Amino acid sequence: MSLRQRRTKHLGNASQFFYKEPLHIVKGEDVWLIDNGGKRYLDVYNNVAHIGHSNPEVVEAISKQAATLNTNTRYIHENIVQLAERLTATLDSKLEVCYFCCSGSEANDLALQIARHYTQQQGCLVTKNAYHGNTSAVFQLSPEDCSKELREDWVGLVGGPREYLDNKEKQLTHSFKVAEELKKAGHAPAAFITDNIFSSEGVFSVPEDYLKDMYDLIKSFNGLTIADEVQSGFGRTGEYMWGFQHDHVVPDIVTLGKPMGNGHPIAAVITTHEIAQAFNKKYGYFNTFGGNPVAAAAGLAVITYIQKHGLIEHSKLVGSYFKEGIERLAGSLNMIQEVRGSGLFIGVELRSSNETSEALEGLLAEGILVGQTGPDNNVIKLRPPITFKKEHADIAIQGLKKVLTLKA
Repeated sequence: MSLRQRRTKHLGNASQFFYKEPLHIVKGEDVWLIDNGGKRYLDVYNNVAHIGHSNPEVVEAISKQAATLNTNTRYIHENIVQLAERLTATLDSKLEVCYFCCSGSEANDLALQIARHYTQQQGCLVTKNAYHGNTSAVFQLSPEDCSKELREDWVGLVGGPREYLDNKEKQLTHSFKVAEELKKAGHAPAAFITDNIFSSEGVFSVPEDYLKDMYDLIKSFNGLTIADEVQSGFGRTGEYMWGFQHDHVVPDIVTLGKPMGNGHPIAAVITTHEIAQAFNKKYGYFNTFGGNPVAAAAGLAVITYIQKHGLIEHSKLVGSYFKEGIERLAGSLNMIQEVRGSGLFIGVELRSSNETSEALEGLLAEGILVGQTGPDNNVIKLRPPITFKKEHADIAIQGLKKVLTLKA
């Protein structure tokens, strides 16, 4: 029985492959992945390895701590406290209480619990194509996956960046109406949650004033604001550590995940003392593995590496170079409809989902790995490790040029 057959037998079909013929990856080195035949692939997709696959400083931090101690957070340990201090130092001073968990889904689930308890309201506003996780609660906040038939009546779908840019007043009027309808139905919104690169919407930078306007709207219903930084955080969008900072707002709750441990499972919810104290009086929170010494060591190594190597500014500069190179391609290729994004998170919208799927397979043949997203599944998602350099961008641009020219 082949490895693929064994995988299907014991893991089922729930976890889908990216390609028609799945890759068997056996090793990672910075922005490169290597398959079982020794072929190297430029990774322009996998943001879990945020600061490069097998980053030696993260590997050393994990190995050293694992050889010393790993236990739960019922005991005092320097790592988890240092990690909380380092994270909150990058945020507004009022955001200073951290809850640690293991995944972005857990973080968003906890954020919703906290918002509901603090506001004593149950509903939630979310952009209409978003993805925020796979627990039973945040699956409801993931209309990308959760169909209308499965969606519960406490969820209100509002327009995202595309609608706001097309007609700001119409988008805000509609959002207010959605919130009003939730309230009338007995589900006044406890929160408004956003992924601040709007990946599932097709990859959009935060439009100027979008978050400000939507934050004002949710506040008028006594709801809280949740910034889901699982995809946009840790300097990926360039210039700032966190995606929401591009619109100069301060959310009530921030959630972190994916890249936080560079492949080691760790996530977090960060909020104010006032909100945390209200939640802790009734519920409290404990997560056996959340923020354990090894996970916290990984998180500390990631933050240290980002700051030591100036990767936030690097993401901005290389991301701009990469995006401008693709925009030049768009001038000569009708297949490219629009190029969007910020820093090292870029979306290339094509004419159809079929063209996009074919482009993914073509790029795979060229040794370049990318993703696919958007409400119509027609956007190439470019989201490499933020150690990605201009020379890597050049390889990806040439690959795009070759593949899209052949498909034109």
